Amino acid sequence: MSLFNVNVSIINRFCENFKENFSNTQFRAFAMLPYAMLKDYKRLNLSSLSKELPINYQALQYFLAEAKWNYASVNAARINLLRKQRTTGFSKDGVLAIDDTGSLKPYAKKTEGVSYQYCPSVKHEAYCNVAVVSCYANAAKHIPLNLRFYKPEAEFICRKNDPDFKSKLDFAKELIEETVITGIPFSHIVFDSWYASCDMIDFIDDLGKKFISEVKSDRRLFIEHPVLKNKAWLRADELVKLVKKYLWHKTRMINYNGKLVPVYTLNVKVKDTQVKLKAFCILGKWSEEDDKDCHILITNNLALDHKKACALYRLRWGIEQAFQELKDSFYFDHYQVRHKEKIMRYWMLSLLVWTLIFWVKQNAYLHKIISVKTSSCNEYKRSLLMLIEFSSYAALRKNDLLCTDHFASIKSQRFKNACYN
Repeated sequence: MSLFNVNVSIINRFCENFKENFSNTQFRAFAMLPYAMLKDYKRLNLSSLSKELPINYQALQYFLAEAKWNYASVNAARINLLRKQRTTGFSKDGVLAIDDTGSLKPYAKKTEGVSYQYCPSVKHEAYCNVAVVSCYANAAKHIPLNLRFYKPEAEFICRKNDPDFKSKLDFAKELIEETVITGIPFSHIVFDSWYASCDMIDFIDDLGKKFISEVKSDRRLFIEHPVLKNKAWLRADELVKLVKKYLWHKTRMINYNGKLVPVYTLNVKVKDTQVKLKAFCILGKWSEEDDKDCHILITNNLALDHKKACALYRLRWGIEQAFQELKDSFYFDHYQVRHKEKIMRYWMLSLLVWTLIFWVKQNAYLHKIISVKTSSCNEYKRSLLMLIEFSSYAALRKNDLLCTDHFASIKSQRFKNACYN
C-alpha cells in the first residue's frame, strides 16, 4: 500500500528534531522519507521511494541533489538528539571505533569514488565506494557517529600528491579530532591493524588519548629478548613463536567467548615512533570463524591489564554490527546516484532511519502500543511499518478523494467494498 497522509506520532516527534535544518518545503519532503525508507524493498532507489510518497521523482531528486541543506548540520542535530537522553547517550565506559566499509558497485564505474580497490565488506578488491566511519560502542550499544567519503588517488590530477587528496588515515584522524571537539566521551580509540601506523600512534598520543589496536604479523616490535637478554627487533609472528617456546609459563588466562585463552604481556616500541607501548600476545582465535590462531594488541595505556585490554578491543565489533544493520535493514548501499554530494546525503538518510529505530528501541516507545516482543533492528522496523500501514489505511477510509484515486484502476465494486470496509 502506498502512503496516504500517514501520521505516526513517534516518527513525527523524531523528525521535529531536525526541522530547523530545513526550509518548510524541504522539511515536508524530509519528514516523509523515514516513512518510505521503513518499507521493504528488493532494491531501493529514488523511483521506488517516490512511488510510496505523495511526492514526484523530480522533487525527490531535487531534495537529494540540489536543495540547500547541510549534511554536517543534520548529523550534528542527530548526535545532539541522542546525547540529550541517558538511554541513547554516551558515557566514558565506551570506545571510539574507527573502520572503513565498502558499497559494491560493479556496474556503476562512472560513479564518483568507485574504483577497483580493497572492499572491506568482501575482504578483497572489487569495484566499490568506500567510506571511513567513526562509531561509539560500549557493552550495551553501538552508535555510528560520522563518515567520510573516500576517493581513490587515481581520481586526482596529481594522485596522492594532489592537495585535495585525503587518505583513509587522514579521514580517520579527522573523525577522531571531530569526536574529541564534539565532547563525546570515550575511554579508548580502537581500530584494526591497517590503521595502526606510526603517524596514527603519534597523532593519538599527542591528543592525550589512549588507543588499542591490533598489529600485522609482519610488524617489527622492539623488545627485550627473554633468552638473549638484549634489546632486539622481532616481527610480531616471531614474537608469538618466542612466547610459545620460552614464555608459556608466564602467560595469563582470559575468558574469551566462553573459552580460556592465554595472553602474554610485555612492553614494546614500534619503529619510527618514540611512544612507549604495551603489547598483549593473545594465543588463540577471536571466534570460530577467525582465520588466525593468534593476535597481538598494542596500546599506549601502560596501566592497562590484559583482561581490560581484550574486553575493550572486543567492543570494536560494535562498528561491524552497525555496518551490517545499515546495509541489511536501511539500504545503506542501495543508492543509484553518481555524485559525492548525493551519495553523502543518501548515507545521511540511512543513518537517520537507523537512529530513529535506535531511539525508539532505547526509549521503549513501542512498549505500550504493540504487544509483539521486539529486540532486533529488523523487528523494530517491522513494528513501525505496522503502525505506518494502520495509519495509511485509516487515512484512506476517512478521505473519499484518496479512496477514489487509490481504487481508480479497479473495476469491481465488490472488491473495492471488501477492501474499504
